[in-house]
Amino acid sequence: MIKIAIYSLKGGVGKTITTATLAHLYATRRSPLMPGTERKSWNRVLVIDCDSQGNLSQYFKRYGEEQECGLQSGRITGTDWAKLDIITGNMDLYDWERALYERKSTTNIQEILKDIEPGEYDVVFMDCPPAMNMLTINALCAADYLIIPIRLDAFSTHGLTELEQQLQDVKAVNPFLHLLGVLITHDERTQLSEEAEPILRSRFPVFNTKISRSRWVVDSTLMQTPLAELGMNLKPAWQYRKLLKEIIVRIGQHRKDGTI
Repeated sequence: MIKIAIYSLKGGVGKTITTATLAHLYATRRSPLMPGTERKSWNRVLVIDCDSQGNLSQYFKRYGEEQECGLQSGRITGTDWAKLDIITGNMDLYDWERALYERKSTTNIQEILKDIEPGEYDVVFMDCPPAMNMLTINALCAADYLIIPIRLDAFSTHGLTELEQQLQDVKAVNPFLHLLGVLITHDERTQLSEEAEPILRSRFPVFNTKISRSRWVVDSTLMQTPLAELGMNLKPAWQYRKLLKEIIVRIGQHRKDGTI
């Protein structure tokens, strides 16, 4: 079971839509198999909503359908797709975060994942809040790989410093966590983006695939309908499909190199 955290200190960079889209594409068999998965044994995908705002849970129309949020109880809920399950989050996570901080709770994401039967899921995607809080730390400690989405339209020299600090903080939490790549989202051609992108690529492992600025991303969120269901011919849908293939190749390379 491969565990991937999607995290950024910045809000509005596309963490939730990235988590949801990658998970949905894999669950609906629009990608190659994850490394380590046996042929013809396509297992389920699990998404974990680690954000108290519950945006991922709302996206999959599972917000508020249970008295206690799934991340507190460890309860796994199905979605509208047979191969895609979710551990929901909601405002109760504020209390859970406080309990984790005060060490009044022994339940954490690592323990929840340990209770899952081996081979039940191929991959787990975790949507982290835009802050290095106890919920984020919980997810990063449980993850094997990290993806950091950024927007070049808000990027600068100061942004490079922030990103470097962010990675140092992540490594302090989990030194075994591998950065799969930085993902450029809301991409459009501007003078700032053309100047920032080469600098970013010279300093960090940036995915070749970029996600364009598109109204379809907004519509997908508002309609609570995955991009692939709106149409695989849509530009952001096939860009995310291309990204998922790139992610799978990078994970395969890591495993081949023996890093994980």
